[in-house]
Amino acid sequence: KSPQQMFGAVAKTYAAERLNVDPVNMYVVSVMPCTAKKYECDRPEFIASGYKDVDVVITTRELAQLIKDAGIEFLNLPEEAAD
Repeated sequence: KSPQQMFGAVAKTYAAERLNVDPVNMYVVSVMPCTAKKYECDRPEFIASGYKDVDVVITTRELAQLIKDAGIEFLNLPEEAAD
């Protein structure tokens, strides 16, 4: 498994258990620079217990477009404490 798929599997097993969340109710989104990752998350060998490890992949360009479309300007965001 690639790192993105391993993260999805960990999120839907370990994290789901720790947070007491049913993995069916989790939606894992991966932001990757490579479009091939979009197809990787749909491969049948990455479906465990009836659900996908990673539900959807968007590219970094798609994320940038979503931010632009939403009118978010990082330079104009208020300062916040790190969490």
